Amino acid sequence: GNTSYDQIVVTVVDCKKPTPYCVEGLVIEIMQTGMIDIWASDFDAGSFDNCPGDLKLSFSPDVNDIQRVYDCDQLGQQPIELWVTDAAGNQDFCATYVEVQDNMGVCPTGAPQVAGAIANEEDTPVQGVDVLLSGSGNNSAVTDANGEYSFDVPQAGGDYTITPSLLTDADNGVTTLDVVLITRHILGIDLLDSPYKLIAADANNSGSITTLDVVAITKVILLVEEGFPNNTSWRFVDASYVFPNPTDPFTSGFPEVINYNNVTQDQLFADFVAVKVGDVNNTAQTGIDNAGVQIHNAGTFALRTQDKQVKAGEEVAVTFTADDLAVLGYQFTLNFDKLKLVDIQSGVATEDNLGLSLLEEGAITVSWATAEAKNLKGQDLFTLVFKALDNASLSELLSINSRYTKAEAYDSNGGLLNVNLAFDNKAAVANGFEVYQNTPNPFTTETTIGFNLPEAGEVSLKVYDLSGKVVLLKKIDGEKGLNEVTLNAKTLGATGVLYYTIETATETATHKMIIME
Repeated sequence: GNTSYDQIVVTVVDCKKPTPYCVEGLVIEIMQTGMIDIWASDFDAGSFDNCPGDLKLSFSPDVNDIQRVYDCDQLGQQPIELWVTDAAGNQDFCATYVEVQDNMGVCPTGAPQVAGAIANEEDTPVQGVDVLLSGSGNNSAVTDANGEYSFDVPQAGGDYTITPSLLTDADNGVTTLDVVLITRHILGIDLLDSPYKLIAADANNSGSITTLDVVAITKVILLVEEGFPNNTSWRFVDASYVFPNPTDPFTSGFPEVINYNNVTQDQLFADFVAVKVGDVNNTAQTGIDNAGVQIHNAGTFALRTQDKQVKAGEEVAVTFTADDLAVLGYQFTLNFDKLKLVDIQSGVATEDNLGLSLLEEGAITVSWATAEAKNLKGQDLFTLVFKALDNASLSELLSINSRYTKAEAYDSNGGLLNVNLAFDNKAAVANGFEVYQNTPNPFTTETTIGFNLPEAGEVSLKVYDLSGKVVLLKKIDGEKGLNEVTLNAKTLGATGVLYYTIETATETATHKMIIME
């Protein structure tokens, strides 16, 4: 019956940063005094923290910096940072903007305006481009959903330069089909037919199109590199510029800024053609979401391998082959679980066609292309040697999807194909049911939900709030492979935290999404 005890002191420390949520843009009107003030709390859209305690909202890391005053010299769009500080002093911030307007004409007039629009060569507006007005002082704007921007110049009679830039998401619109088209151009099989496509193909900004550009683009597709060497994600060409030689836009150079001297009147046509580097077939998202379900309906490119029971510690060589179908290329994410990659053995594809930067995440990205369509039946595409970490069958451990690199292939005419993984001696496809996180998230206008189906069939999409109230119930005729459905915030008629569930006859999955006001 002897007992003993001790006392210890446990110190609990909050080290987790709060989660900031910003209102996406706020419009204010100048008062009759020629000024208007705003408060940091005006931009809060529901920031929260993991621990109790009041959150402090400010415009900078200084928690006392809670107010801004704008006057007639700051009309237009102004960048804002909303800093959130929790009770333990942890901080994080989100970026947004305020648009200062003078609709009642309080501010002095007379300053000329510089404005324009930015669109790709197919005249699709590009949203979210940062545009800098430099000259007698600096000012910036961001293109709206119509690709438009405008400035009131600080001083009439000044000299100004318009410089657009968009540096995010180098892989936007860049796929293995672009590699195919650029390779065909290099070999003279099918030349790219516009100077803008040629600029897009020059991924390394060398002033020429070579296999080095193909290598740079492939590395971005495989997620081996985050961007292109010596280049930006987007380039912008003065829309009024006429190329002396459209088949070679590099020899004479081309203007990527617009200059105005002695501006005394409005300049309203400072337009640019946007070029997404690496994307020669203009598939990059420009900020305007396409509604409805988007599917790959040209067919399926099936990879095959032998199913096999493996034991922990055993090394197994997994050879991938293809069904009877001529293709120009393919790309996908190969997922593996409870396996460790030991070796790669080349086949039709080599190690250069595989991205190994995500091995810790259990994923290998794959991209292979050819200038002329090839039927790969009967040929080894590549072989991966794994060491098994557990007892299981390969069909339980390997799968193909769009987790990192989007799963798609291209037939002899460039038509889009699904990509599936089939196991011999097993009547099932490993490309199974999967629901992806909506993008963008959070969102204010539209968002897209992607999901993968092993077989075609009716799908139920349900969106509901925290109380369980259903705000949307939709039936979808899902196709085998990747499906996408776009939701409109106005249609949902709700804000804040919502949940969405995708349900088939046998599977269901739920994710959380956030609608910003």
